[in-house]
Amino acid sequence: MSFRFLITLLVFFVTTLIVILSGAVINELTEEDLRKQIDARLNWQVQAVSSEGSLATILKLRRFVQRSEVSNASLENLFDVQIPTRIFLNNDLFLYTDGFPQILTTSNNGYSNVSVDGQEWRVLTKTIQIPVMLRTPTFGQIGIQAAVSRDFVNTTMQDFRRTFISVGVIAILLSALVTWMLCGVLLKPLKRLQNYAENINDSSDLSIRIPVEHLYSLSEVKVLSRSLNSMISRLDSSSTRTEKALETSRGFASNLAHELRTPLTSMKMNLELLEKHGEIPTDERRNILNEIIIQQDRLFSTLESLRLLARGDLSEINVFEEVDLAPLVNELSARQISNHGGGNIDIQFPDPPPLIFGWREGLTVLFNNLIQNSYVHSNLSSAQLKIAIGVSVEENWARIIVDDNGVGVEEHERKIVLERFKRGSNNYAQGSGLGLSLVTQQVEIHSGMIEISESSMGGARIEIALPIIIDPELD
Repeated sequence: MSFRFLITLLVFFVTTLIVILSGAVINELTEEDLRKQIDARLNWQVQAVSSEGSLATILKLRRFVQRSEVSNASLENLFDVQIPTRIFLNNDLFLYTDGFPQILTTSNNGYSNVSVDGQEWRVLTKTIQIPVMLRTPTFGQIGIQAAVSRDFVNTTMQDFRRTFISVGVIAILLSALVTWMLCGVLLKPLKRLQNYAENINDSSDLSIRIPVEHLYSLSEVKVLSRSLNSMISRLDSSSTRTEKALETSRGFASNLAHELRTPLTSMKMNLELLEKHGEIPTDERRNILNEIIIQQDRLFSTLESLRLLARGDLSEINVFEEVDLAPLVNELSARQISNHGGGNIDIQFPDPPPLIFGWREGLTVLFNNLIQNSYVHSNLSSAQLKIAIGVSVEENWARIIVDDNGVGVEEHERKIVLERFKRGSNNYAQGSGLGLSLVTQQVEIHSGMIEISESSMGGARIEIALPIIIDPELD
């Protein structure tokens, strides 16, 4: 069932209900007004007949009339009679007009409803006490009655009901028709929006966008269109990331297999050598076991780097918090010096140190691998290695520069070594090629920038820019 049909059906029922209720109210008010009109006519007629001049005429007429009744024409000539009227003198019919219903004289003054031969009448009776001069002074009674048939009300109300029903039916049908046509016009933009959405769904092309300006000027439809476009953009972005992730995963799996094959092959050969040649001297056997341990450490290091990469890829904004770089970098530097048995790391921070809105564990991975990279990929001993870490604040960015006196990175390789499983030609260690890729990943997660150049110390310079938290009190 369509929305258009539901709206039209709703309007049809509401309009019908309004017509019925208003018809009942108008019917009652109209009938009441007609009753008041009849009562007003009766009252006017009785007041005209009971006026002082009319009563004097009646008394004069009574002196010369020897019978109890006079002709109908006498009453019509004497008074302005517009409705059936009759006059009683001391309860005897005295004057009358034709058309008056044959009813008994009532002594009750006021309005009454009388049914005669199946016909309804509205009657007004008024009795007046007046002095009458006959042979001796006495008081007489004049009764006046006026009557109007209620058939007028019934006929009028029947005509009214027929007219109202006809008009009501036309109004109901017309309102339904107008609603149907209006809904068609108002829902046309939604229909267009539906067609655009169906085309996008059928084609599976998430690059298509809904033309908002072609959907008339309905603000609600425009808002809905922009929301759909935003959703499609997110889906498109998500799809792009997924495709990129799948492509990366395929290359990642291939590189991973290569990285793991070398140490595993070496370990296998060494273990077979130990198994087949039990006569190997102790010193040589010890060297073989040390080589196995080195290859095992390399495997563990690679697997740990893969774990960190996977966790970084799955990180969400809800893990971000305010991070002070100074204690974090100082702690990691001290840990690396301890692990490698020496080294000179000079750290310079501004006062106050910058605050980063970021993932604490991710920033730990960033700086830990940044410092370790200088240790691992250097031809110098730990005691000879010098590292300088300088942190400065420029506008809304924290600029971190790491210099070392190692072998550096060739200019044509400075972008390559930031990729996963890529190494520079000047490496003097058998690493996994994931250290700088971990740094790059975290820089991207934190919406930063990274660049490798030549250091004034003779080695490599890695420059990183991260957005900082701005203190409102400093603005």
